[in-house]
Amino acid sequence: MLDTLFKESLKLAGQLRPKYPQSLGDKTDKWEDTVKKFVLDIPEIYSAIYSNVSGTKRNIKEQDIMDYTPGYRLIHITELPEEKKNLDRVLNHKGYADREVVLPLLSNYSDDFICYHLSSKGEEHICALMHDEGDLVLMNESPIKFLETVCEFYKQTVYFLDSDGYLDYDMDKEGLVGSNLNPGVKYWL
Repeated sequence: MLDTLFKESLKLAGQLRPKYPQSLGDKTDKWEDTVKKFVLDIPEIYSAIYSNVSGTKRNIKEQDIMDYTPGYRLIHITELPEEKKNLDRVLNHKGYADREVVLPLLSNYSDDFICYHLSSKGEEHICALMHDEGDLVLMNESPIKFLETVCEFYKQTVYFLDSDGYLDYDMDKEGLVGSNLNPGVKYWL
């Protein structure tokens, strides 16, 4: 399911920016070893992503094809260890407990993250983490909901290209569509 949704999100992104899907590159050999540095069992969302593509490097020259979602790039597999350190630095500053798994999924240039979160109860979530706040904020109740939401944002033109050709979004429409897809999740309100 996640593999299919991820591929759909790339197809939709490619309809808006034809060069974007190819910019993510092919999967790299032994990508699993990189993820296993942080978890024993690779989360399915990481398999869906990195078994298909490598991601976007921080220093990509063509900034108009950097974003997977507005302002956030899909972390390149080779940069995952460094981004994990950056994420941990923010979490540790707030005294976050080590008993739960938090892995970076998307990041921006300000060290804000969209993260995979595995709770101590074994529940998978997608959360936002702003470097200046340091608290995990629930965005989606599951990785499936995350990818469904991204797909709907492309389908319902929440995401669009600005006058310079960069990915942008309609904040009001994002809140409306996001809250309809993720009922009860305060992030979208």
